Amino acid sequence: MTAKDDLRNALDGAFRAAFLLTGSLEVAETAVLDGIVALDVSYVPDEVLISESVKSAIRRRSSLSCQPARAFAHLPVELRRLSLLAPVSRDCFVLRVLLGVPSSTCAALLRLTVHKIDNLLCAALQELPLLKTYGSIPSEIIHYVPRCYG
Repeated sequence: MTAKDDLRNALDGAFRAAFLLTGSLEVAETAVLDGIVALDVSYVPDEVLISESVKSAIRRRSSLSCQPARAFAHLPVELRRLSLLAPVSRDCFVLRVLLGVPSSTCAALLRLTVHKIDNLLCAALQELPLLKTYGSIPSEIIHYVPRCYG
């Protein structure tokens, strides 16, 4: 894989994360631009671009007046329910499950404790199968919900 491919993958990942966190293409684009600005031009690691884009997306999301459900309507049915989660629960799910961000990094990005991140993620995993949205999610996806303690 070349440096150009690495950069393309980092930009794609940062944009997807920002979009799933905000539900807005415009805010996601601006968040990625903010992430790019925060980078050292000679070094573009995925983690820095994604984390800076996530911080910007969360900060900018508070100024949005619309709900993300409309923008999520174009996503696969499996992802549409994310728009129905509370923003902090959606943040935890997107970061931990979809992006594979470690709990400690997720906690730092969201300014929460690791214990709170784990509890929010567990609650989101239990809530997602119960949310009703456009279409249905295949039952094999929703049958596994781990037990959460704490």
